[in-house]
Amino acid sequence: MSKRDTLQFEGHKFLKQRLVLSILSQRPVRIVKIRSDDENPGLRDYEITLLRLLDRATNGSKLEISHTGTSVLLRPGMITGGRIEMDCPVSRAIGYYLEALVALAPFGKEQMTAVLRGITMNNIDLS
Repeated sequence: MSKRDTLQFEGHKFLKQRLVLSILSQRPVRIVKIRSDDENPGLRDYEITLLRLLDRATNGSKLEISHTGTSVLLRPGMITGGRIEMDCPVSRAIGYYLEALVALAPFGKEQMTAVLRGITMNNIDLS
């Protein structure tokens, strides 16, 4: 695909939805200026875990993260399904990760079984 086919967004808002829709539509996505003006710029630990989880749920995805973590490029692969295990940080509940997997699971080549270890409830995410 050419650079023209790559969708580009700015900021960290709707990061999860943008990544999931990129995979479902098979369109590459570049997200830039992720908390670039913040005191602690770049991706958070739970967002990096989400990227790893999406990588495990697909085959052939290419993921590029800038050195500072303020830019991400995802070239999506095929949704494979299968068994996925992940240790999730305590900064977000497992509902945060399940939302992405629930959207991808029906389109996998095989049944998806996810084993996520982490907290199940906080004030931010569904439980």
